[in-house]
Amino acid sequence: MKVNSILALITVLLLQACDGQVEQTRDGGIKTTATRGPVEVTVTATPGQVEVGKPLKLEIEAITANDVRISMPMITPNANGTIGNFHVLTETSREDLPLPAGMSGRSWNQTLVLDTFEAGDTTIPGLSIVFKDNRAELPIEGSVNTDAINIEVISLIGAVTAESGLREIRGPVEMIDPWPLWIWASIGFGTLLLLAVITLVMRGRGLEEIPELSPEDQARRDLDALAHSRLLQEGDMQQFYVRLTDILRHYIEGRFGLKAPKATTPEFLTAMSQGDLLTLAQQQSLDQFLRSADMVKFARHEPSIETGEAALQQARSFVEETAPREEQSLTERSAA
Repeated sequence: MKVNSILALITVLLLQACDGQVEQTRDGGIKTTATRGPVEVTVTATPGQVEVGKPLKLEIEAITANDVRISMPMITPNANGTIGNFHVLTETSREDLPLPAGMSGRSWNQTLVLDTFEAGDTTIPGLSIVFKDNRAELPIEGSVNTDAINIEVISLIGAVTAESGLREIRGPVEMIDPWPLWIWASIGFGTLLLLAVITLVMRGRGLEEIPELSPEDQARRDLDALAHSRLLQEGDMQQFYVRLTDILRHYIEGRFGLKAPKATTPEFLTAMSQGDLLTLAQQQSLDQFLRSADMVKFARHEPSIETGEAALQQARSFVEETAPREEQSLTERSAA
């Protein structure tokens, strides 16, 4: 009895196959439908007439009875990512979805977005959709073959006809200059003279003296900018300490005349200890500050935010302690 059922089902699958029918859709697309046994496949291309380089949407939908599976993907691009003359831009698939309420069966979908730069009649080849029917005791495999779909690809560049060919070359046309040469020379000389005057005026304005900040004022401004840079809050300790030591070294160079920015820490500390530029306490404070900063810059030490804020305050204190006193500044100005 089971054998007879299987044979009857095979007979139905072999006979119940409808030829594909190509027809227009309401939105200007083309679709073809093919049916075999428990599977109905619809292939839709939208639009049916597409411009060169514009996207073409290809939708493949298979409706099956329950317990019938479709082999996915239903269409596979070539190794170079093409289907016929079309390039595959995107591809999405949804498989084995239930049909809406009140309908029996399953839905299998694959959607591709294609384009091509070849104008003319282009064909999307027919598909062979493989399925497996598990409703009988012994599963049965089969396939549904769809018709090819012809797509007209339009180029916006029209063909050149005989009427739109090149015109014959005309003879030479004499150019008549209504102004004599001396007028053009005068205009050119006047333009150059005007540019020279404007340049001199602009340069004269630029010669106004711009007040230069003292080393301590420049250091105060740079330290304020560093405090508002949020390098500490963002955890960029290495960049923070690089800028902090750079500010302090440039201040010392401007204040005491030492080449602090280019010297190594040991060389700089040795130079600072020779003479009475700094007190012993200031030298020790500077030594501790620079060596701690080197640990961060070169040894990848990660201090806390509080330690960084303390280092910033230590740099401020050093600038204030070593900045010239007001009396000293007045004396230096009087002597000058």
